[in-house]
Amino acid sequence: MEPRFVTGDKVRLKSGGPDMTIRGPHYDVLANQYSSTMYDCIWFAKNKDGREEVHYCPFDADELFKVKDA
Repeated sequence: MEPRFVTGDKVRLKSGGPDMTIRGPHYDVLANQYSSTMYDCIWFAKNKDGREEVHYCPFDADELFKVKDA
């Protein structure tokens, strides 16, 4: 099965939020394998002090859509 996203793709949650970058498929430590439906995403956002912070979280592919480059 062809992956829906590849490392470096710019994505956003269907529910909204910042642009994120696909880091790669999510590794499920309990199953000891990479997931075919979950992707690790990273993004940057300002904290309450106004400094940029990096955030990291896995998301299901059905929650994401690819952002078109302008």
